[in-house]
Amino acid sequence: MGIGMFGMGSRMSMIGVSGDSVRTGAIFVYKLTVDSGGAPCVHGGLLSLAICKPRIRVAAQVGDWILGFGARSVEELRGRLIYVARVNAVIEGREYYGSRAYVGRPDCIYSHDGADYAYREGSRFHGPDDLDHDLGPAPLHERARVLLSREFVYFARKRGPSLAAIEDIYAELPRDFIRRHDQDVRERLEEFILRVFTESPLGAHGRPTHDRLRSRCARSEHGLELPEVVR
Repeated sequence: MGIGMFGMGSRMSMIGVSGDSVRTGAIFVYKLTVDSGGAPCVHGGLLSLAICKPRIRVAAQVGDWILGFGARSVEELRGRLIYVARVNAVIEGREYYGSRAYVGRPDCIYSHDGADYAYREGSRFHGPDDLDHDLGPAPLHERARVLLSREFVYFARKRGPSLAAIEDIYAELPRDFIRRHDQDVRERLEEFILRVFTESPLGAHGRPTHDRLRSRCARSEHGLELPEVVR
């Protein structure tokens, strides 16, 4: 999968991780209750956020940063950085779900026939009832937006860096996400991101923490349903 997979119509940025690049762009910070390989999805050296977290997917732009921490309520995720990624491309759902280039990715759970979306039967993640949550209701499907990154570190089930320097920030994270930070918090997050990329190689460092789980983020994000184990 070359970088060209981002698509001719995508907006793309690949200038490398540096102090200057970290100081530009918004920093989205949120908590994951499930790390099953669906959101984020890392496949073929490309990280995608195509399902779950629709408000982040709608708001994020090329050059922004995403920090995904484990929720304190989930023992195996508590106190961990799951991943950090710089958004290199933003593409519309009709391109992601309608192109043969992406059809083999685990999170490509919908199809687009040129007119509308449909759930791909047999997909590992979610189900037909999650289409409106992931993509937004018809006819606009305003949430059908996919974030792509090749500048990422995905720790998955591996213990990542210590959160000691940002423990108070982590402790106060809301249930959804945050992207507006005061100057002190912003600078500390920038330093944290730089440290991660300085100390850790790019790419995936292991398999997803919950790689045998089937989860519906529409429910699990809000504590309404526990993940369903895939046997």
